[in-house]
Amino acid sequence: MAIAATLGLRPHTYWTPAAVLAGPATGPRLIARRRIVFATGRERMAYHQAAEIGAEGAQALIDGVRMATRKNAAEEIAALLADLRRDGVTVDMAVVPEARPRLPATVAEIVQVHALMHAAEGVFYRDVVAEACRELGLEVVRTLERDLPEAAAAILDIEPAALAARLTDLAAGLGPPWNEDYRFAALAAWLGLAGLRGLGG
Repeated sequence: MAIAATLGLRPHTYWTPAAVLAGPATGPRLIARRRIVFATGRERMAYHQAAEIGAEGAQALIDGVRMATRKNAAEEIAALLADLRRDGVTVDMAVVPEARPRLPATVAEIVQVHALMHAAEGVFYRDVVAEACRELGLEVVRTLERDLPEAAAAILDIEPAALAARLTDLAAGLGPPWNEDYRFAALAAWLGLAGLRGLGG
């Protein structure tokens, strides 16, 4: 009998930790974790690169990087899902935290301000990973990253300190790495187990 599990991610500008949890929300188990790299070389820091080439080519560069990194992410996540299926684990949901900064409508405007470039890249690469998951047929849940710990503590009815301790304990059988990135990815998956479909848009 297949084990149903949920994938949690916390994308950065070129990689994302992945944590796969199964079981009830009251007592989840960490099935797997993986470091997924989806951008190398000129696929990284897309808006910084766009700022260097001028307005005319900026949008085309962003579009090209989006296509390449989405393909890379889909391939790496598909490989993880295939490994899980061989172990009798099926995943039908991915939880991808997001940020919602206020950004100008065009690339040309964004690249005029350095802080906006960083904010735009945070949105861009998170969206790339979410799009890749959708391409693979996964239901994708988005929720604000900054609200994740507080929301989890409330929804799971766990005190914040106890929640942090349980997140630490999840990796006891697998060992390191288990830093903040992996704990956030696991927390995202945990919320998915709690049935938070559609949370955060």
